[in-house]
Formats: sequence, C-alpha cells, structure tokens
Amino acid sequence: MFLTTGAAARHCQVSPAALKRWIRAGRLSGFQTVGGHARIPLEEFQRFLHEHRMPPYSEPALEPIAVLVVDDEPEVVDFLAALLAEHPRGFKVETATDGYEALIKVGAFKPALLILDVRMPRLDGVEVCRRLKDNPATRDLKILGITGYPDAAETLLASGADACLAKPLTLAGVERELARLLPSRPR
Repeated sequence: MFLTTGAAARHCQVSPAALKRWIRAGRLSGFQTVGGHARIPLEEFQRFLHEHRMPPYSEPALEPIAVLVVDDEPEVVDFLAALLAEHPRGFKVETATDGYEALIKVGAFKPALLILDVRMPRLDGVEVCRRLKDNPATRDLKILGITGYPDAAETLLASGADACLAKPLTLAGVERELARLLPSRPR
C-alpha cells in the first residue's frame, strides 16, 4: 500500500511541498510514479512516524477497492493492471482471461468493479454480464465493458453493463469511467 504526499502531509499537519522536501532530503523514502506523482510506502511512513514520535497512520479508507480485469489480450490486461496499481485511489487487482474464469473470480474476489472484454474465447463478455446481472448476489456489480468492435458495445450495454469503452483504451477514458462508476472515497 502506498500513500499520496497529500495524505501523508495531512497526517503530519504539514504541506505536501514540505513532505516532498523530506523525500528529496532523504528523511523519508518515496518514489515517483510513471505519471509523475510521488508515493510513499505505508511501511516506510509508519517507520518515519515512529522514529519522530508521531502517532501511527490509520485511515479506514486504506482498504483498497477490488477490481477484476477480464480480457484474453495480455497487453490490455497488463495496461489496466499497471494503471490501477499506481492509481491514487488504491485498487486491489485480480485478472482473468475468459468468461468462465471471470465468473469464478467474481464469486471469490467480490470486486466493486468488473472491467470486461466483450469478445473472448469460451464464454464472451455479453453472457458473463447477463449472468451477473441476473444473479441477485451480483446484480449491483459495476461493469465497464471494453471492446475493439464498436457494434458489440450496444449488445454489452443492453445486457446490463454500466458503460463501455472502445479499444484501444486511453488513460483519459479509463480515468473518466473509474471516476463515474466508483464512489468517491472519504479523505
């Protein structure tokens, strides 16, 4: 788990700029994401707090949001898993490569969001979506469809998906749908 500089700064009652100076000076360990955002490993932050006799960091919002990514294309799965792993909202990511595996993982993993490819071998995304929306236990699961076939988007939406993005995926498009489909987390 990683903290943003804003969250760590609020806990220490300093500005994010002051916290970034501590990182640059080597007083606190952190790193920069590909997107240019600073992150602090939670364990490192807890060590820093203990060392400086500050209260430990604990926030209920640290529980990550579970997301299941389902696609038979490894490049798409890797792109989405990397994006979600470094996202400041904190996501726990599982992946599946076909519809049958997706249904099993939905039951075990209990995701808040399913990112689902439409066309896959064995069991396609449309049928997965129908089965999940027909089941009272999974009816409220948010489903973001992804497809390289524009005509397939309508079919997936008709089967109960909450939104659908066209491939190739863009960072802006995925970010927009994450913000729309998932509730804001308390700060």
